[in-house]
Amino acid sequence: MLMTASVLVVGYVWTCLRASRRQKMLELENTPHRVLLITAHPDDECMFFGPVIQKLSKMKDVHLFLMCLSIGDFEGKGSLRKAELYDSCKILGIEEGNILLCKNTLLPDNPRVDWDTILLSDKIAEHVEQLEIDTVLTFDSYGVSGHRNHISIYLALFHLVYNKLLPGYCHLYSLDSVNTLRKYVKCIDGLFNNTSDFKCTISTTEQNCVTKAMQAHNSQYIWFRKLYMKFSRYTRVNTFTTISAE
Repeated sequence: MLMTASVLVVGYVWTCLRASRRQKMLELENTPHRVLLITAHPDDECMFFGPVIQKLSKMKDVHLFLMCLSIGDFEGKGSLRKAELYDSCKILGIEEGNILLCKNTLLPDNPRVDWDTILLSDKIAEHVEQLEIDTVLTFDSYGVSGHRNHISIYLALFHLVYNKLLPGYCHLYSLDSVNTLRKYVKCIDGLFNNTSDFKCTISTTEQNCVTKAMQAHNSQYIWFRKLYMKFSRYTRVNTFTTISAE
């Protein structure tokens, strides 16, 4: 009897949590929004954020902006990768005028370099206010792959939230990092409960669009990234959690 009551309570709490997360998804889908997606390098938009871009780019009341904080010059191919980014975004449905590509020697494309938190936070806050952004999407504290440039963006946003430096109407969400099994094995990922604030899942047709966009990054589309695009959860589903200082 006691066990049955406990199961009912747990079930009720879980249902409420699911309903709350679903409500957040509906709010994003059914009301006007100005969304800023912040990435570190050209091709991040395909490798990690393809599902949410596919959904948002099709919503008539959503204005989607992409802020890419480097030109991807780690191998000296910055000019080429800039052109590839624009080609990729055209396929994904991001308007050319909504792409903000930064070139700053203090923000080098380098997996061993931490970007300056204050420099980043100032740059992000400036664009949030200028564009009247109400929703920001970016990496979480692990950055999916552990890349220090990715993590630096999260730290800058946390700094903004902690110090209350953004408008009160602006909400920030980070892309959930998962373990390697969940990242690459679809049936394993499905066994885990979703505790995120909202989730975007896309169709096979939309996944093909994301893959085509990644192919536009021809300089980067080598064998291991081809495998990544075939097996990674980030090509079919994105889950996001609120960035909070609490």
